[in-house]
Amino acid sequence: MHYGLISILFVFVLISVLFLVLFWWFVDRPTRELIRIVESAPAKDFLIRAPVRRGVIIGRLSQSFNRLLEQITTLDAFKLESERRLIVAEQKLKYKEELEQKSRIIENTNLQLEARLKELLVLYNFSQEVSATLELDELYHVIERFIGERLGFQEFAFLVYEEENKSLVVKATYGFPDESHVHGMSFREGEGITGRVLLKKEPIYIPDTRKEPEYRHYKGENKEDGSFLSIPLIFRKKIVGVLNMFRTDQDSFSQQEIQFLSTLGGELAIALVNAKLYSRTRELSVRDELTQLYNRRYFQEVLPLEIKRAQRFDKTLTLIMMDIDFFKNVNDHYGHLMGDAVLKEIVALISAKIREVDFFARFGGEEFVLILPNTPKEDGVNVAEKIRQLVENHRFLAIAIKDKLTISMGVASYPQDGQTMEDLLDSADTALYEAKNQGRNRVIGFESPEKIHEIKTKKNSSGTQ
Repeated sequence: MHYGLISILFVFVLISVLFLVLFWWFVDRPTRELIRIVESAPAKDFLIRAPVRRGVIIGRLSQSFNRLLEQITTLDAFKLESERRLIVAEQKLKYKEELEQKSRIIENTNLQLEARLKELLVLYNFSQEVSATLELDELYHVIERFIGERLGFQEFAFLVYEEENKSLVVKATYGFPDESHVHGMSFREGEGITGRVLLKKEPIYIPDTRKEPEYRHYKGENKEDGSFLSIPLIFRKKIVGVLNMFRTDQDSFSQQEIQFLSTLGGELAIALVNAKLYSRTRELSVRDELTQLYNRRYFQEVLPLEIKRAQRFDKTLTLIMMDIDFFKNVNDHYGHLMGDAVLKEIVALISAKIREVDFFARFGGEEFVLILPNTPKEDGVNVAEKIRQLVENHRFLAIAIKDKLTISMGVASYPQDGQTMEDLLDSADTALYEAKNQGRNRVIGFESPEKIHEIKTKKNSSGTQ
């Protein structure tokens, strides 16, 4: 009986051991392995797989888990690919934005370079035109044409600084309703905006002239409102002129345009100085150094032009040749310095009484010539007589003498007394000789060709002048 109980117990123990072994082999071990694999999955180790044992629950669980891992692996791979593509897209977008930004910078730079190139081309053309112009009047014409027509400014004025009256004078205009009223207008230091520029030597920009009480509208000649820019023309730290620009729109001048016009003003200042220097040099070459009248050489250039003008417009022209009587006595008694002073006093006396269109020149020594355009001979004789009386009645301050100075004159006219410079001069000189031959201090008008021959014969035989 005890033996049978022991055998049953032994069998039970053996079965239990066998069950435990089988449980460990088929349940516990696969379960632990599956748990280990499941625990490693959160660490992104999705490529591992659980071993599959057929016919057991753990095997089916492993298959399900492996399928889950496959899906997770696929999703992770898709996510990685999406992240990669996103990074690539972000980089492309970044590069695109940088490229667009750089493209905009390049485009703006190109526009600026293009604008600058156009400005330089304009400055070059302007410099070429004004530097090739040495005549002041022609320079003013070039400025009017270039700034008004080429640059398209609807209104501007060019002013030149005149040292003698310390003011700016309008010399060139464009776009004014009545330019004749503005031309010649002057501004002294501190007068209006232009006068302030003369005082400060700096550009002044008025975006809205309605808000600037000192804006003079060219002393009432133009009352339109808009924007106004005044630029000084400076050469060696001195103002030589001013360039005034006007537009009817408010605030229509950009800083870049103001800078450009200031640069253009610098070129214009140099051209103006050169033209004034040339004009002064030419004045010295055509002027008599003592009296500041035009000299004989220049007179011989002007007279043919005046004759051609009279011929073209069918007008008369009168030439007066004059000689101071016994002037040699003044030099002999009072010296040449006093004689020079007398000459200057006579020139000033006559210059104050003749017209602006008349041409007065020193012919040589104490001889002078006076061209009276559009004047018939009879009127020329009257003018000469008034000059003669003026000199005769004048008390000369240059010399302390009681004796009066007198003057003799010969008058000839185009076309009746000569149609060329030589013939007209010959006729006037012949008439002057006759005036001196008749006792001096008188006016003689040229008479006839026969009279010329008679007087020439007397001149040649006597040698008297």
